[in-house]
Amino acid sequence: MSQSTPIIDKKKYRTVYLRKRKMLGARDFDKKNARLLYHFHKFFDGHTSSMVHSFLSIEKNKEVNTWPLIEWLKSKSKQIVVSRCSTTSNELTHYLFEDYKQLKESKYGIPEPQNGTIVLPKDLDVVLIPLIVFDRLGQRVGYGAGYYDRFLTECSKDCVKVGLSLAPPLDEIPFTEPHDIPMDYCITPLGVYSFNP
Repeated sequence: MSQSTPIIDKKKYRTVYLRKRKMLGARDFDKKNARLLYHFHKFFDGHTSSMVHSFLSIEKNKEVNTWPLIEWLKSKSKQIVVSRCSTTSNELTHYLFEDYKQLKESKYGIPEPQNGTIVLPKDLDVVLIPLIVFDRLGQRVGYGAGYYDRFLTECSKDCVKVGLSLAPPLDEIPFTEPHDIPMDYCITPLGVYSFNP
C-alpha cells in the first residue's frame, strides 16, 4: 500500500459521510440531537469533571448542536472552554467561555472567541470532539486539518476524550495513522459507546 493511500481513503470517507449528514432533514436532525442530548445528560450526570472543552457547531455541516450541551453543562457549574484556530500556525488557542459576546463567526462559519481568559490544554478534564464518522475501536475521521489530533497530544493523560456523532459507528475504519488519537467514548442518539479496555 502506497503512503498516499490512507489520505485518499480518508478523503473518500470524509466526502461520503459528510454528504450523508448534510442530507438530514430538519425534523430528523432535531430528533437525533434531542436523543443525543438525553444520553449526554446520563453520561455527565454526577461526572466529577469541572472544565470541559467543547467545539462550537458549524451549522452548514449539520454538526451535533453543542449549544444545548453547553447550556446544560453550565447549569451544572462546569467551566466551558472553546477555541479559536489560527490558519497561519494551524494551532488552537483555548478560552474560557463566559459570554456570547466573546464570539464572532469566522469565514468558515465557525463561531470563535475573540478574547477572554486563556486556558491551557493540560488543565482540561474533558474534550468534546467533532467528527464526521467513527468506528467501534474509537477511531474517527475528522475534517482533515489535524487540529484536534495536535490539540489532544497537549492534554493530560487523564483528560477524557468524548466524540459526538449523529450517526452510529462503522465496524472499523480501514486505515489509521500514527498521529491519530482514539477517543475514550462517543455519544450518539443511540447511546454511549465506550472504547476503554
